[in-house]
Amino acid sequence: MSTLTPSRIMITVLAGLLIAYSSLFSAYEKRIAISPPTISPTLPVVTLKVIGHIYLKQLIAESLFIKTAVFYGGLKKRMNEDNLHIMGQHFLAMGQLHPKLLDIYYRSESSLAHKGAVHTKTVNQILEHGRGVLPEQIELPFFEGFNYFHYLNEPVKAAKILRIASNITDSPQWIGHLASMLMASSGNIRTGLIWLKGMLSTTQNEDEKARFEKDIIAFEKALQVQMALDRYVARIGSYPDHLNDLLLADLQSIPTWEDGFVLEYQSPQLFLRRQAPQ
Repeated sequence: MSTLTPSRIMITVLAGLLIAYSSLFSAYEKRIAISPPTISPTLPVVTLKVIGHIYLKQLIAESLFIKTAVFYGGLKKRMNEDNLHIMGQHFLAMGQLHPKLLDIYYRSESSLAHKGAVHTKTVNQILEHGRGVLPEQIELPFFEGFNYFHYLNEPVKAAKILRIASNITDSPQWIGHLASMLMASSGNIRTGLIWLKGMLSTTQNEDEKARFEKDIIAFEKALQVQMALDRYVARIGSYPDHLNDLLLADLQSIPTWEDGFVLEYQSPQLFLRRQAPQ
C-alpha cells in the first residue's frame, strides 16, 4: 500500500478545492442569470491571508477575481453604490493577497476608476500598492497618474506619478514630457523646467532634443516672469493684481510666446499652459 507523501496530500487538497470552487462558480453564474445580481462582501484581508497561508493566497485572489469578473460581466443595468464599494473591497483584497496578478489593475481601472471620486481613490490605492511590488510595470503609475489628472483634477499629483513612470526602464520620453507640462500648467514652472533639462541631458534622439530645447526656452521665459513676481512680493509684501504691475521695477517687458504656449496669471499663481490649436 502506497504512502501519501506531503506533495500528494497537497495535490489532493488542491484538486478538491478546485472541484468545490468549480461547483460554486457554476451555481453563482446560474443565480446571476435568474435574479438581480449582487456581490457579497469578502472576508477581511488578514483572515484571508491566514486561511491562504502562502500558496493558497494566490488561489483565493484568483477566485475573488473570477467572482468579481462574472458579477460585473452579468450586469445589465447600472450597478448600485453598495455593490461598487464591495467590488472595491474585493480588488483591495486581491491586491494584498496576490499583487503580481496584473489583471487586478486592468479590471479595477476599467470597471471602477470612472465611477466617482471615492472609487477612483480606491483604484489608486490598489495601483499604489502594486507599484511597490511591481516597480518596473509602467501601466500602474500611468493609470494612477491618469486618474489623478482626469478624474480627481489633481494635476500636481498626476505629474509626480507620471514622473515616476518616466524613470522606468524603456519608458517612452513622452511620459516624462507630459509630466513636465502638467507641472508647469499647475503653477510649478521651476520643477517642470528641471525635469525637462533632465530629459534633455539623457536623450540621444535628435528629434527629442530639438523638442526639449524648444520647450526649455518657453519655460525659461516663463520662469523670468515667476522670478519677477517673487521679487515684487518680496518688495511689496503682496501679490499684484495683474502682471503689468511688474513692469519697470521688476520686469522690463512681458514675454510673448509663438511656440504653442500661453502664460496665465491667477493671483497668486502663474501657469504656463499649452495653447489650444486654433
